Amino acid sequence: MKYIITISIIILSSCIGLKNISNELVGKWECYHKELEDGTTKSVDAFSGKEFEYSCDGIIIELNSDFTGVDDTGIKFKYQKKDSILTLGNRSYIIEELTKTELVIRNYEQNGINLSNFRTKFRKID
Repeated sequence: MKYIITISIIILSSCIGLKNISNELVGKWECYHKELEDGTTKSVDAFSGKEFEYSCDGIIIELNSDFTGVDDTGIKFKYQKKDSILTLGNRSYIIEELTKTELVIRNYEQNGINLSNFRTKFRKID
């Protein structure tokens, strides 16, 4: 009986640990930096010739534990994390870094026709 209880506690502890790992995405995330994958942060407008900096304009997304999310404009979406691929609605990203406070994603298209791949950095605000 003692062994069954010990094994049950170990299995339960393992399941709780896995739950915490998968919940790192849950919370409110604010974009604070956007760049091309090579680190470029500025570009020149082809029409005006003026230089501009890439911006995420303070985008905020909230990811819930039921795999739904909402952005700062009120648009609701479903999300999924499979290995290093994060799908937010109909867009896919490669997760470059994920900690309790930091999320760094890069645009991802399976067909590879994307002309510019942006890296977007978020910090957890809630």
